[in-house]
Amino acid sequence: MSGLILVIDDEELLCKQIKKALNQEGYNVLSSFTGKEGLSLATTESPDLVILDLKLPDIDGLSVFKKMQTLDPLPNVIMMTAHGNIELAVSAIKLGAYDFLEKPFPLHKLKVMVRNALSAIELKANLNAVTLREQERHGFNSLIGDSDEINDVICLISKLVDSTPRMVLISGESGTGKGLAAKVLHFNGNRAEKPFIELNCAAIPETLLESELFGNEAGAFTDAKKMKKGLFEQADGGTIFLDEIGDMSLTLQAKLVKVIEEQTLRRIGGVRNIKVDLTVIAATNCNLKDLVSKKLFREDLYHRLNVINIEMPPLRKRKQDIEELTDYFIDYFNGDLRKNINIMPREIREAFKRYNWPGNVRELKSTIERAMLLSEGNILNPKYIQLDESDAANMKFEESTDIVTLEIPINNVSLPKIEENVIRKALDINDWNQTRTARMLGVTREVLRYRMKKWGMLT
Repeated sequence: MSGLILVIDDEELLCKQIKKALNQEGYNVLSSFTGKEGLSLATTESPDLVILDLKLPDIDGLSVFKKMQTLDPLPNVIMMTAHGNIELAVSAIKLGAYDFLEKPFPLHKLKVMVRNALSAIELKANLNAVTLREQERHGFNSLIGDSDEINDVICLISKLVDSTPRMVLISGESGTGKGLAAKVLHFNGNRAEKPFIELNCAAIPETLLESELFGNEAGAFTDAKKMKKGLFEQADGGTIFLDEIGDMSLTLQAKLVKVIEEQTLRRIGGVRNIKVDLTVIAATNCNLKDLVSKKLFREDLYHRLNVINIEMPPLRKRKQDIEELTDYFIDYFNGDLRKNINIMPREIREAFKRYNWPGNVRELKSTIERAMLLSEGNILNPKYIQLDESDAANMKFEESTDIVTLEIPINNVSLPKIEENVIRKALDINDWNQTRTARMLGVTREVLRYRMKKWGMLT
């Protein structure tokens, strides 16, 4: 990558040599011969990389480096040092410097270090961009709804994001959004820029699960040709999400207790403990207390997990959120499936409110996706709504057409009257939701409200 590089060194000849060598590589290079001037240039020019000598005529290089830590964006810094100042260079690295060069050094070694330092900046920028996208995607507004039940979940997560909990348990029925809650907790917390790794414990055979989690040393078993880091190590500094924790074997549960309590692990076939720093989020749709009583789940692990328990409510207990979730999924699949569904018949909305949704939000999403895939035009066709028969008794839909019928008395036909009837009919179809009605009629909400006021439809 190209980049702006600032060289701060009182040896003018060395500065010229470095500038010439890096210019040949396609980099833009500025130079300064004093610490004060270097700080001024770093502040005004925002270089990507600073090559800084430890010994300067006015301010020592370590002090210059410390003052640069307040710059935004923060440049990478390569320290240059004579043989007797290596300890100071190492101190700078501990404070955050990228690397150091001992004088005299070959220019090709400098070029390699500069290339690596700039690549590290680009990698960090890409990582920050990915983190920002995930934060936008998994913000608190991704937990859709305004019911007390979902607001309680949001309130609890908001209290946790400013701390760094070691262990969180998310419980709830299948399809309630446990994985989403885990991502909201991670991407809005202190570990957002660190790894988020998820694993479904029920999806991997027990014989492989230990190797996946803890890793293995070369030769630990027949197929272990080389050392492999486990997911706990890969998640170091971040979060690991263990879904369906209730399906984990008792042997692995014992090892998980050690990871949580001591933040250490040992690879399969290993002889040393490896220190990790991570948050473990576990999720289950089982009653862990019942599993403990049946000796199917370790009691010590249950108590470690149950310190912070986020209970995800089933959809049947927050039915007031169904309409908002429905509108969200329609908008989502309009983009994903390249559809233009903007009319949701009232009979579907009423049926959705009556239905108990045994599959919860996941079932609602799948139901809407199927209907939108098969519907034509801009109306969600009721005949494609497929609900579980045992729960959907008496929920028969009439086959939908893409036609809206208006009844206008023959002796009262006028354009204003037709306009009024069209607006009333559209409002009826959309349960008098102004946003959806405006979208259906192809006008803005302000235009719709003006027309409604004109015909006395606003109180």
